[in-house]
Amino acid sequence: MRQTLAFFVVALSIGTAAHADAPLRGDPEAGRSLFRTECSACHSFDGKGFPGWKAAHPDRPLPDLSNTAFLVTRSDEELHAVMTTGMAQGERWIPGHAFASLGPLDRWNIVQWLRSRSLRVEDFFPSVAKFTAKEFQIDSPGSDRLEAMGIGPDEMRGGGLTAYRGSRKPNEPIRLVPWTPVELDLLKASDRLGHLTFMDIQAPRTGEVIHVGFAFDLDGKLAAVRVRHDDPARRSQYQAYEKALSAFVGQQVRTATQLSAPRGLSDGVQWAQVVSRAVSLSAEAILMFEKAERARTAFDL
Repeated sequence: MRQTLAFFVVALSIGTAAHADAPLRGDPEAGRSLFRTECSACHSFDGKGFPGWKAAHPDRPLPDLSNTAFLVTRSDEELHAVMTTGMAQGERWIPGHAFASLGPLDRWNIVQWLRSRSLRVEDFFPSVAKFTAKEFQIDSPGSDRLEAMGIGPDEMRGGGLTAYRGSRKPNEPIRLVPWTPVELDLLKASDRLGHLTFMDIQAPRTGEVIHVGFAFDLDGKLAAVRVRHDDPARRSQYQAYEKALSAFVGQQVRTATQLSAPRGLSDGVQWAQVVSRAVSLSAEAILMFEKAERARTAFDL
């Protein structure tokens, strides 16, 4: 199965745009019901986008509302605004339209349902206060290494989050730092916590597609793996997937790498193949981030 790396590599400083400045609002269960009746005709029940829309409107792509990478770089207010006016706050535009049938609380309910299904940056880096996000075209020699693993040219884009530590008040959101020279210059390399990527992978044996977050420390070791729990009724299955993936934590992934199958892991060889492709894409995207950082700071004193 083709694996698509979430659109950026994040350097976590401290904070995330995924959460609103105000306290959490809305009822996620009510939001689930509203999403199915009001939004699924275009976005489908899972938020990935209805195939019929994609075929009919190739020039108007829908965002993947199930993708953590998309959600963590949008604030609650932005998501609420796009349902209110069809236009996100600030300079970023999120495809959508106004819903006259939805009141303000209805829209907050939908926002909270989207949040309840998403992985969170702080689940991987509890002390995070800020992060950056960037997508890169993976160039040679990284693309050559990925190609040797059977990864095609159309998959040679990747990115993620880079997380940073810092002070953050209670209920204060993690802050997304824009990829601009002025903003990036305020970040300290010494505050960097690690990198985080998100992608869908196909579990061995069951063939189920699962949404996974992979966290890496600054030495390139796989530091944590978490699976998104979409359906509370299937919690035990998600936990089983997470346990299998966590068996790879601690392995070094500086570049495209074939990981070793952990001892005692059922279907370990198959899991190793799937995880190797995923973390190899992540590692090469992280290298592109580091390359961009070196170029950006080449003349710093």
